[in-house]
Amino acid sequence: MLLGRWEVVSYSEQGVQVDKKQPALPQALSVYRHNRIERARQFYSYSEYEDYSRHESRDYREWAERDSSVEVARVAAAIALPYYAVFFADSTLALYNKDAVSNQVSFSEARHFVFVPATMSVDIMPVLNTYDRWQVQVLLLSATKLTLFLPETAEVVELVKTPFSLP
Repeated sequence: MLLGRWEVVSYSEQGVQVDKKQPALPQALSVYRHNRIERARQFYSYSEYEDYSRHESRDYREWAERDSSVEVARVAAAIALPYYAVFFADSTLALYNKDAVSNQVSFSEARHFVFVPATMSVDIMPVLNTYDRWQVQVLLLSATKLTLFLPETAEVVELVKTPFSLP
C-alpha cells in the first residue's frame, strides 16, 4: 500500500504545523511570528533581552520590516506549492514540488527507502551516501492516507494518495 504517489497535506514548517490545503498567507504569518526573535538574533545579532531601556535602531526596524516581508512571502509560497513523494517498487523514493498551474517541477531529489511492515517503520537514505538517513515511524497507512512521524524533529507529516502521473 505504500507504493505510489502521495501528496503532503500537513507538515511542520519551522516548528509550526501547517495545512497545505488552507490559505498559505495566514499560516506563513504564524510561522514568522513564531521565529522572528530567533531570526533577529541569527541574522541581525539582536536580542530583545540585552538592554530593556534601549530603543531599537532605525536600521534594525528597517531590516525587520524587509525580513518579515521577504520571509512571509517565501514561506507562503512554500506552503502553497504542492509537494509529492513517489514510492517505487525498486525502493526508490522521488520527492519534488510541482506547480499545479505551470506543471514546473522544482526541488526534486531521489532517495532509497526500506519499509519494514513488522515495525511500521521506513528508513530513507540518500542515493549516494548514508549519513543523511531519516528514520520514520508510520503512524497510519491506509489505501488513501499516510501519516508519518519523524522522531529527530518531532514532526508529524500527513499525506494523501493521488493518482500516479509522471512529472
